[in-house]
Amino acid sequence: MFRVRSSFKGKLKVNAPLQAVKNFFANLSHFTEMLGGVEAIRREPGGIARWTIATDTPVGNVRFSFPVRESSPRADIIEWSPAANERENLLRYSLKFEESNNRTVVDISHQVELRRNRAWDLHPGVGLMGEARLSSALQRRINEAIEEFLVRVKEKLEVQSAAEAQRHRDTEIKKE
Repeated sequence: MFRVRSSFKGKLKVNAPLQAVKNFFANLSHFTEMLGGVEAIRREPGGIARWTIATDTPVGNVRFSFPVRESSPRADIIEWSPAANERENLLRYSLKFEESNNRTVVDISHQVELRRNRAWDLHPGVGLMGEARLSSALQRRINEAIEEFLVRVKEKLEVQSAAEAQRHRDTEIKKE
């Protein structure tokens, strides 16, 4: 079996209320708007969300479809795991939210695994590269995309939070 793997773990600290941060990540359209490579996320029957992701690799542009389902019953975690019958394109991500002093910390875990019987089944040029080299390239591309996404998310959420705080202060001043 030919397997290509990538993973990302990190923390995002945002000066914004927990519920605003959680609501942002719960809205899948933010991923298609702000995360490089995510072309579309389509809701399907049975609670499935199908992520279509494309990226450039040393063997050319590749596009994959990842069917996932929500998998965490906990209120402080958003987690998507591979759909029950998916065996080839596996995507899992988990976001755990904690709040302290109007600041939210998000623990992020993201894993991708592509499985095929032969390298050729993944892409005709993959057989020339091998698992390790392709995994390394995929890891680098995914990490770059996620790190850029998190910078953009932090900026957007903090600007929104500051604007909301200013509106609240302005309202309080008008009441006096």
